[in-house]
Amino acid sequence: MAGAHTEIRDRRAAVAEAALEVLEVAGGRGLTHRAVDRRAGLVEGSTSNYFPTREALLTAALRRLVELERPTVQALEDLAPGGPYEPRRAAALVAGHLQDWLAPERLGLTVARYELILEARRRPEFQLALNEVRREYRLLVEQLLPAAGCRDPHRHAPHLLTVLDGLMVNQVFEPATSLSEAEMVALLARFFASC
Repeated sequence: MAGAHTEIRDRRAAVAEAALEVLEVAGGRGLTHRAVDRRAGLVEGSTSNYFPTREALLTAALRRLVELERPTVQALEDLAPGGPYEPRRAAALVAGHLQDWLAPERLGLTVARYELILEARRRPEFQLALNEVRREYRLLVEQLLPAAGCRDPHRHAPHLLTVLDGLMVNQVFEPATSLSEAEMVALLARFFASC
């Protein structure tokens, strides 16, 4: 019985991952149950058996994205006990993780993340799931900021998330104006020094 549950869980994860791949390649408009079936190599109608509605499919993709990002988030969590860091060192650590998220082998997940954000803008039910994930990231940043010398992490966590989102959008969608890692470090160091 446990083997069957594991197989179903693995199949659901594979379908959710295929949904992320469809989001990367075809965007939100291209995300259909049929497209996910094709991407996952499944018989037509299989995705609907696991995730019968569009919101269920989007939520599954979001949860799978969080699972796939967990190792990078864990690495960020591991920074806090090693602090306090001076602003430039903290900036270098965060910029390094940004570079990881922007690496060619992970870039598809970053694109899928922004497609999910756009979908949430149009779908209030899905917005609730996305808000919960964003709240978890904000709490993580609040825990990390004191290690970077920030005296008011609750106030500055949303600001740092905005800076990181802006950097990632710029790096992904405006390659001509993308910043080098050294430029990202300088920008983030100014942020940490001011908070």
